[in-house]
Amino acid sequence: MRLRLFAAATVLAGSLFAADPELVSLAMPDTQVMTGVNVEQVRLSPLGQYLLAQTGQLFAGGLEKLIEKTGFDPRRDLREILVSSNGQPANGSTIAMARGTFDVPKILEAARADGATTDTYKGVPIILRAARGSMAFPDSTVAIIGEAADVRAAIDRMSAPTAINSALSVQVNQLSTTEDAWFVSMAPLSQLQPKAPGASGAGPDPFAILSKVQQASGGVKFGANAVVSLQAVSRTDQDAAALAAVLKAFASAGDLYVKDTYAPAASLLKSLNATSDGPVTTVSLSVPESLIEEMIKTAHTHETHTANAPQPKVHLDQSAPPPTPQRIRVGGNVQQTKLVQQPRPVYPPLAQEARISGVVRLNAIIGTDGTVQNLTVASGHPVLVPAALEAVKQWVYAPTLLNGQPVEVVTQIEVNFTLSQ
Repeated sequence: MRLRLFAAATVLAGSLFAADPELVSLAMPDTQVMTGVNVEQVRLSPLGQYLLAQTGQLFAGGLEKLIEKTGFDPRRDLREILVSSNGQPANGSTIAMARGTFDVPKILEAARADGATTDTYKGVPIILRAARGSMAFPDSTVAIIGEAADVRAAIDRMSAPTAINSALSVQVNQLSTTEDAWFVSMAPLSQLQPKAPGASGAGPDPFAILSKVQQASGGVKFGANAVVSLQAVSRTDQDAAALAAVLKAFASAGDLYVKDTYAPAASLLKSLNATSDGPVTTVSLSVPESLIEEMIKTAHTHETHTANAPQPKVHLDQSAPPPTPQRIRVGGNVQQTKLVQQPRPVYPPLAQEARISGVVRLNAIIGTDGTVQNLTVASGHPVLVPAALEAVKQWVYAPTLLNGQPVEVVTQIEVNFTLSQ
């Protein structure tokens, strides 16, 4: 439930006024993370209108069915969304508050027809859904969404208001005044993104530097271009400089990580600007709204085509002898013994300055003549990847033979960067 609330707020992502103080007063007093969307302002942008139209996909039956059942049209009736969390992933609290126009009796009726139960708490009607949390309507202009206990606690705060952290409040007021969609986190990113249970931990994490970010904030301003701005406060000046270096390296090599479907995004990433000043890293990026919309449509088309693509039919002729394979898979350690030419990579000066080391893993196809025909990145630090690619492209192996015939080889290559080299 908590993840869905944050995802919905992010998908909709200034304003001419600060965040609605009544909505802010409903937030938990121990709030560490807050995000908001000034829907009225977003609606003025063509991209904003397109994104709002996509919200119908979040509801069973689509947007038209939602309007018919509840009288609620998010493209017209939403004004502002605010999401508050105490930043505890395991046992935390998250609620979403919305300002808009709600036909409460009709919404309650539609909820009951859909199998939900309804109740009242301190005179406030609540929709209760076991799997999807609760929704309360203090009046026809405010909705509160979250787990039942969190929603009731928010209703309690209506008669006994509590204030959020003063430092958080200052940032919320500042960002919500200048951005159309925004977020503030007073919690360290390591707290918000713990390692998943059972994680293998295979290889270093190229973005481990993010775990040293103590606070983060940012926003999006819609217009002809969507202007994204981010700020991260790290533990030390060196950590901030390393973070800026990682982000710039990732942006410059974006085509190695971004799927072909999103190829325009890779070129746009090259315009990303990341700088550091003391412990603060600042990031900015300007993207034409028309291009964002086109990429979203292309992605949807690609997903639909992939899902509907017919599966190839395989016919086995058991009377025919098995063909000789044209390509075989060989372990990286075995293939390494066949190296006859191996130029060493040049350690990137930026990586040395930021004290970045680690292993870059590349998936490779070795041709029948022993030269490297194709390389893709399996893992590795973005600052180190370009140097690894440039070196491995020049490697030459002794040809691999199968039944006396040379064959192509699929293998994985590891390039280790250590600060002592």
